[in-house]
Amino acid sequence: MHTSRALLLSLILVACTVATDRTSSQTPAGANVALNTKLENASAMEIVQLVLDFAPGAFTPSHTHGGMGLVSVMNGEITVREAGKTRIFKAGESWTEMPGVYAEVGNAGTAPARVLATFVLPKGAALTTTQQGGSNQLLPPGPTTVNRSNFEVAGMPAQYDLHQLILDFAPGAFTPEHTHGGPGFATVLAGQMVVRDRSGNRAFKAGETWREAPGEYAVVGNPHSAPARVAVSFMVPKGTALTTNRN
Repeated sequence: MHTSRALLLSLILVACTVATDRTSSQTPAGANVALNTKLENASAMEIVQLVLDFAPGAFTPSHTHGGMGLVSVMNGEITVREAGKTRIFKAGESWTEMPGVYAEVGNAGTAPARVLATFVLPKGAALTTTQQGGSNQLLPPGPTTVNRSNFEVAGMPAQYDLHQLILDFAPGAFTPEHTHGGPGFATVLAGQMVVRDRSGNRAFKAGETWREAPGEYAVVGNPHSAPARVAVSFMVPKGTALTTNRN
């Protein structure tokens, strides 16, 4: 595991220029960025995106995963016990998990905790291996799985970045028309979202996921009267902008 990354709270404002494309390493305007973290040099072809709840006192057994993982705390605090060391991560902080490194992860506090986890696995690799030697595609016992989405990614370069974000959309907030530098996977955590692309309008409720492909432009937003929150994971070739807006 590596050093945690701080929470990014600023709203990204996009200046418009007629008939030109503008690239950015940030997300498009329209959402308040509640969390923005990045894991560099990911190199796998299967993505598992999870939202996990840890009740007070809930801990996993000692375990590892078949590929690198990026885990971000959304609510509460999470304790990670690894190699004789204990670290605590608060809301907005993140850590990485490396294959072959065993750890216990859980909630030592008195309030519930929620995390967003994105694992990058070689195709066919087990998601979890416990220290006792059991391997499978399930998570270790301890957390409750609120949402799980699996995706296969083909044709990715050897080096790319894994971007993981939590985006809050106020009622009526929409992005400009934009695309991303690599495939993305968005899961609605709360509220409802609409995606407007060449296929038309698509609506997504809490627990539903959509996929975004590089080079395909879309407008994404919240036309409803209640706030919406979305968890997003993007696989972007190293050196490529995360977002390109079509102005």
